[in-house]
Amino acid sequence: MAEVKSLRCPCGFEVRSRDEDEIVRMAQLHAKTIHGQEISVEQAKALIQLVA
Repeated sequence: MAEVKSLRCPCGFEVRSRDEDEIVRMAQLHAKTIHGQEISVEQAKALIQLVA
């Protein structure tokens, strides 16, 4: 089974999933709708961490 990963925004938003693509999609949606910013797949992936 894949490990759980997370991405946390400085604003407090966090997404956790075993699916890295889902984390990227949710991070991009959050950045656009909440912060009015576009982030690339590479930028989002750089912020993903394993959940301890």
